[in-house]
Parts: sequence; C-alpha cells; structure tokens
Amino acid sequence: MADPDRRLVNAVLAAAIYEQATVSVLAGAETERVLLCAPEGRGVTGLLARRALECVRGVPDTEATERGRIERIMLVENAGRASGRDLWGRVLRVTQGVAAAVARDVAGQRYWETEAPLSAVASLYRRMLQHRDIADALGDHDY
Repeated sequence: MADPDRRLVNAVLAAAIYEQATVSVLAGAETERVLLCAPEGRGVTGLLARRALECVRGVPDTEATERGRIERIMLVENAGRASGRDLWGRVLRVTQGVAAAVARDVAGQRYWETEAPLSAVASLYRRMLQHRDIADALGDHDY
C-alpha cells in the first residue's frame, strides 16, 4: 500500500490545528499555544482520533486558508465515496501516526495524559539542532 501524498497529510494536520486554534480562540502568534496533546482528547491528537473529517470540512474558504484548499476538497470527496475511503483511511492513519510520534517525543509515552502545546515542538526541535551542532563539533572522535 503506497504512502499518501505529504500534502494530503499536511492538510489534515493543519485542519486539526486550525480547529483547535478556533475553539481555543487563538490567532496569529498565539497559535503556538494550541494543544498538541491533552487529557480527555482536548488536543490535536484527540481531534485526529475523533473528528478529523469534520476538521477538514470545517476550514472556511478564505484567502488565509487558500493553501491546502484543493487537498481538503479532494479528501472530503474521497471520504464521502466508497471508492475513495481507502485513500482517506490511509491519509488519516499516517496523520494520526505523525501527530502521535511528535506528541510522544514532546510529552512522553503516555502523551494523551499530558498537556503539551505546539510551542513544545519548537523547543524539542531546537534541542535536536543543538545536539546535532555538538556532535558536528566533536566529529568522529570518541571522548
């Protein structure tokens, strides 16, 4: 089974983040406070598990949401047809897997019990870059 197109996965993930930001009344730079994971399924990972298609359908067609519009239309159309449900299912599984992997990296194995905002992902990424820079500086030497 082929992996789904990255743009489709991005569209589903972005739709869940958009939904979480809208529900939390966060806009602009405040969206970094969107919960990636949280108890009782309140975060993006919970939305992906419970209401992913509704999130995709709920993104309004505006200039600000133009990016991913074609992908959202395609996903909704495929999810609504028996012949397209396989594509929707694969995209959803990959999106849920990506979100869960990032949540585990940020909040631990039981991420669904921990409240972690998207800003924690940026912190994790910065730490990874620092470790890479240190490894580059040390080279292949074993100290």
